[in-house]
Amino acid sequence: MTTRSKNLSQKPLKIALISIRPNFVNKILSGEKKLEFRRRWAAHPVDILVIYCSSPIQRIVARVSVVSVTEGSPTALWELAKQKGGGVSRQIIFDYFKGAKSGYAIEITDVLKFDNPIDPKMVFNKFLAPQSFRYLDSDDYVRILERT
Repeated sequence: MTTRSKNLSQKPLKIALISIRPNFVNKILSGEKKLEFRRRWAAHPVDILVIYCSSPIQRIVARVSVVSVTEGSPTALWELAKQKGGGVSRQIIFDYFKGAKSGYAIEITDVLKFDNPIDPKMVFNKFLAPQSFRYLDSDDYVRILERT
């Protein structure tokens, strides 16, 4: 298992928009879920995740800070989930990572729920929800923050 912690001296911030299902978004917003699991993850460190709540909500609902990213086997990620508050069952993790030798757990903190969820079509031209995530530039991020 390998963990990459963020480098606090790194500037400017790296930001990504991430698609998450509504039931998991609710667990993140409540503080129950402190890890987001992915089969694939960014090659470059990400500091901030902007959360897009997928169908049927289809809104940008929050932003979180990334503490660290851990790559490991499904078993190792389940152990991490038990320690840090993964907010999902063992069965969900093993079903999600079925057929994968490893995956990623993104540890998040500083959850900021937007008072007014944002229609992404108001921020992006021809918005398509990312399958996993997409990098955002600083202009995209500013446009999102201006609408909160």
